[in-house]
Amino acid sequence: MNDFCRYAKKCNSCQLCNLSYEEQLRHKENICRKYPGKVCRVMKITPSPRITGYRNKAQFVYKREGKRLVSGLYKSATHSVMAADHCAICTENANKITAALAKLFYSFKVMPYDPYTERGWLKSVVIREAVSTGEVMAVINGADHIFPAKRTFTTALQKACPMLTTAVITVNRDRTKLFTGKQSEILFGSGTITDILCGEKFLISPTSFYQINHDQTEQLYQKALALAELSGNEIVLDAYCGIGTIGIIAARRAKFVHAVELNPAAIADAKRNAKLNGIDNIRFTAADSKDYVKELLIQGEHIDAAFIDPPRAGCTASFLNSLARLSPDKIVYISCNPETQARDLRILSRLGYQAKICYPFDMFPHANHTESVVLLTKKD
Repeated sequence: MNDFCRYAKKCNSCQLCNLSYEEQLRHKENICRKYPGKVCRVMKITPSPRITGYRNKAQFVYKREGKRLVSGLYKSATHSVMAADHCAICTENANKITAALAKLFYSFKVMPYDPYTERGWLKSVVIREAVSTGEVMAVINGADHIFPAKRTFTTALQKACPMLTTAVITVNRDRTKLFTGKQSEILFGSGTITDILCGEKFLISPTSFYQINHDQTEQLYQKALALAELSGNEIVLDAYCGIGTIGIIAARRAKFVHAVELNPAAIADAKRNAKLNGIDNIRFTAADSKDYVKELLIQGEHIDAAFIDPPRAGCTASFLNSLARLSPDKIVYISCNPETQARDLRILSRLGYQAKICYPFDMFPHANHTESVVLLTKKD
C-alpha cells in the first residue's frame, strides 16, 4: 500500500495505509476481540464497500507558497500546514473544489488566517457531499463577517465549481478554532444538502454530525436494527441521537421513539428531518442523556429497546445505571471506540445485562478507528 497516497507519511491521518486492506481488517477485528471480545462473541468484520473516496466530509486548510495559494492538511500532531492537492479518502468532488478554491481565494486576495499574528481571513474550507443525491456543500470558514467582493466571488465560485449546490460562509472569531463557526451566511443555494440513508431523507447543515462513510453506515444501521428485532409495538430510546438518523429509521418499526442529544443545533436538525420524512411518533429533546433517562424514570416511562451511540469517551456510569433501571429488554450499543465500549459492557453486566454478540465494521479504511455494534439482553 506504499503508493496509496504520497502525503500519507506527513499527514498520518491514514495510519494503517502501509498494510494491505486484508491486514487492516484483521488488525481491527483483533482490536474488537481484545476489548468487547473479553465479554462477548465477536463476529467477522464487515469490510467497507469503498476504501478510497469514501469520506463525505473533507476539511482543508490553506497556506501561501510564493505567488500562489495552496490547499493542504495539517501535518501529524502539529499546527503546520502541509500542501496537499489531493486526499485519497476524500471524494473527487471535494478534491476538485478545494483546488479550485485555492485559485479563487488567491485571485480575490483572500489570505489564510494566522492565529499568532491574527492577520488574514481564511481559516478553512469544509466540503460536504450527499452520496445518494449528489448534492454538494462548501462551507468557507473565516475570521470575521467581512468578505470583500462577495457577489463577484460567488459568481466566480459557481462557474469554477458547477458541482456545488450550495455554499455558506461561517465566522469563528476564536483565534484557536479554525473550522465551522456558529454565525453563517448563505452565498447561494439553500444552505443545506439532503442525503438518503436507509430509505429516509436527512437534511445536513454546515454543523451537523453525520457519519462520513455513507454506504458502510447503511450496513451498520441495518445490523443494529436487525439486532433490536422491532415489531412495531415497542417504545424505543435513542440516546446521543445527533440529527436523528437511527431514531428516525427505527421509528418506522416502533410504536414510539424517545430521542435525546445534548447539542441543541443537532436537535433542531433532527426535528426538521422527522418532519421531512413525515414521522410523528418520535420526540426529540435537547438534554444530557443521563438527565433525560433519569427524567423518564421519574415519570415512570417504560422502554422496550435502547440504541446508544456515544462519543469516543463512551457513556457515564450514571447514564448506564439509570438506563439499567429503565430495564429495556434489549440494548444495542454502537461505538467508535472498542476500548470504552468494553468498559461500559462490563458496567452493564454488573447491572443485570449480558453482552451477546459484537459485529465490527470498518467505517474508516486506512485509519486506525474501528466501529462496532453489540447486542445486550437482560440476564435471566
